Amino acid sequence: MLRRPVPPPIGWARAAQTLAVFAFEVVVISLLLLRFHLAPLQAGFAALCAGLLAACAALLCAVIAFQVIWRKGERGFGRAFSAFLLAILVLAPAAIAASLALSVPAIVDVSTDPDDPPPLAHAARTRGPDANSTAYTAGLAAYQRQALPQIQSILLDVPPDDVRKIALRLMRERRWQVVGDLRFGEMAARIRLPDSIRGDGDPADSDTTGGGPAGSAAAQRRFSDRIEAVASSAVLGTVDDIALRIRGEGGKTRIDMRSAARYGSYDFGANAKHVQSFMAELRDRALTPDQASQ
Repeated sequence: MLRRPVPPPIGWARAAQTLAVFAFEVVVISLLLLRFHLAPLQAGFAALCAGLLAACAALLCAVIAFQVIWRKGERGFGRAFSAFLLAILVLAPAAIAASLALSVPAIVDVSTDPDDPPPLAHAARTRGPDANSTAYTAGLAAYQRQALPQIQSILLDVPPDDVRKIALRLMRERRWQVVGDLRFGEMAARIRLPDSIRGDGDPADSDTTGGGPAGSAAAQRRFSDRIEAVASSAVLGTVDDIALRIRGEGGKTRIDMRSAARYGSYDFGANAKHVQSFMAELRDRALTPDQASQ
């Protein structure tokens, strides 16, 4: 007795499975290329987008396969269902990232002092021609104040050197790469500034008491300690350049911070989160006596 041959799965189910596996492989490879900087950023994102488009096609083929199977009783439900799940697995993180990008302000250069943001000196020297400019956009200050009113400078009754030590410790805990630690404030306080640097409203001896260095308060206002760092995201490996400015102001210490994406016009709120979370933790630690004294 001859057995009746089993019909193969319908073409839509086979196509859905092939596309889903292809999409998964492309997305994983592109993420690895981006994360470990093994390919140019544009090429890596192009491959990632291609993988996501393939996942969308797989999802569509799986839905069509479900309809054909339901109406005609064709084989291939297992393939269509596995392709559907794999496509959802690929597309779900992208959908979450897209919704996050739409829910946060499109600001990739965030500063606690939009009128006088800390300079990104290291980034200005190292960014390539295809990277974002380190110049702070003139019209960005008003937009940031409206969109991110919680991003503010902080003023502490803690010596600048203690704040600097806490900031360096925090950056290393966050695995940020410290690329600059410039102590201009301390140098300026120890020297006598020439008249070309001292302003018209800063007499040579007006800030000197008890034989201290002339113009030291003026120096502290003009010069500040600066720390620069580089932060990389855990998934895509995108790079953000960070600058922290610490300076004396009226007997207290003022801290300002800037975080800017090196590439792209969307950062999914990463730079605002860098500034807000770092400044909050820096303030909390600086106000804790045992932390400030370490």
